[in-house]
Amino acid sequence: MIRAVVIPLTLALAACAANPPAAQRPYVDPIALFPMEHYDQNVDHWIDPTNARYDTPFLSPAEQHAHWDAYLARYFGTRERDPSPWNPAFINRRLYGNGGADIVDLQLRRVGSYDNAGKSVRSIGYGQNYRPHTAQWLDDIERNMNLQQFGQAPGYRPDARAIATNALLVRELPTMDPSFYLHRLAGEGYPFDNLQISSVRPGTPLYVLGRSVDGAWDYVQTPEVQGWVQSNGVARVDDAFIAAWSQRPSDAWGVVISASAPVRDEQGVFRFDATAGTLLPLTQGAATPSQRAVLVPARDVDGHAVLRKAQLPATALAPAPIAATPRNLAVLMKSLIGRPYGWGNMNFYNDCSSELQSIFSAFGVWLPRHSSSQMAAGEMTDLSSDTPAQRLDYLIENGRPMRTLVYIGGHVMLYLGNTTRDGHTVPLVYQDIWGMRPADNSRRAVIGGSVIFPLLLRVPEDPSLESLAATRIFQVSVLGMPSGAAPPPDEENPAS
Repeated sequence: MIRAVVIPLTLALAACAANPPAAQRPYVDPIALFPMEHYDQNVDHWIDPTNARYDTPFLSPAEQHAHWDAYLARYFGTRERDPSPWNPAFINRRLYGNGGADIVDLQLRRVGSYDNAGKSVRSIGYGQNYRPHTAQWLDDIERNMNLQQFGQAPGYRPDARAIATNALLVRELPTMDPSFYLHRLAGEGYPFDNLQISSVRPGTPLYVLGRSVDGAWDYVQTPEVQGWVQSNGVARVDDAFIAAWSQRPSDAWGVVISASAPVRDEQGVFRFDATAGTLLPLTQGAATPSQRAVLVPARDVDGHAVLRKAQLPATALAPAPIAATPRNLAVLMKSLIGRPYGWGNMNFYNDCSSELQSIFSAFGVWLPRHSSSQMAAGEMTDLSSDTPAQRLDYLIENGRPMRTLVYIGGHVMLYLGNTTRDGHTVPLVYQDIWGMRPADNSRRAVIGGSVIFPLLLRVPEDPSLESLAATRIFQVSVLGMPSGAAPPPDEENPAS
């Protein structure tokens, strides 16, 4: 009887082998690596230390002073239109103009965008296990959000002021679960977690609009965005703390100029890693020529902010703002160049707009979080109707090195100046970029980090790739004196 079963099974398997399924189109991986070894990444080769203008500012003292005043106002200002999370007038106007209804509407839109019901395969959100998010997953998150709370306190509350006591990831929903689109689509899947908005540096003022049911998340307004952060990195502040932290001369601040600096207080307790652009108050302490004393925020057992002292190496923290010179730009670039790309600050790495934020924060220049919004930071010229060659010619002739931002639709770069390649003058840019793509958007040649790169009409390693000068949008913005009233903080995901 056993033999009678085995023989038909063997014949069936042989039949399968003899009649294979029709040939299918072979799968082509949409991800490949771009050969960056062809491009010199030595910062000193491009920002020459022997150049006579190495210490000549590319922003005038007056321009930099005006930007610094606007930067401090965005974080700590109390005038009517200062967009600080600690400013009652701003909070009431920005967040509670409709009694909290705008907050609820934004939350509902965000929840709805992750509902997979009725969506095409290209629009479905997937978890880290490659499986679509379930309705139960989203329902659990929505219940934890307690949306009705946002309409129950429709006005400014002094006890909602807070400060970040750690580096915090800002999320659209209160979960660390990622949400990716289909990874087989070029430019989707890891690292493009759609739930990731941005990050918050330690010491950043916050306003807490609500808390999750489980207490693990706070919904906050930062000086830039609105979203959910883990509550164990948030401490409430009062008038006394705010006075001790922020009511100081404008030259009494330090700024982190290294990619990341570990911070331990005077008792040796590790507090946080401070990324480039982190702003901390300078204070009196047992500093040495190689060390600088700063205040750092800590969270006590009751969730309130307390002050601690710490020391950072002078190589990691400088008096803010640092002079906007080629020398100092080179210092920042040497610290940041080659680091991995981080969409929305995923894993506290930078994407294109946050890379420029980190650099210009050290100069006391606040840039918006979104790449498109950064065009409003300076005098913008739209070259989208020009040919790629005309765009590059304009940048070569009119770009102001180290203060000109270039936006190409979803991506922003910093113009460094001009160089020669194959006998032709071409613009040189610094950028944090995921990769390049062909016109049909079918694949990515991944760069995956911050690099120095020439803008070319044709990519010699792969002519099918679209030139960064040939995108649908091409705008340049030259930083000068800051514009009048600062725009309101952004609310959506970074377009980087």
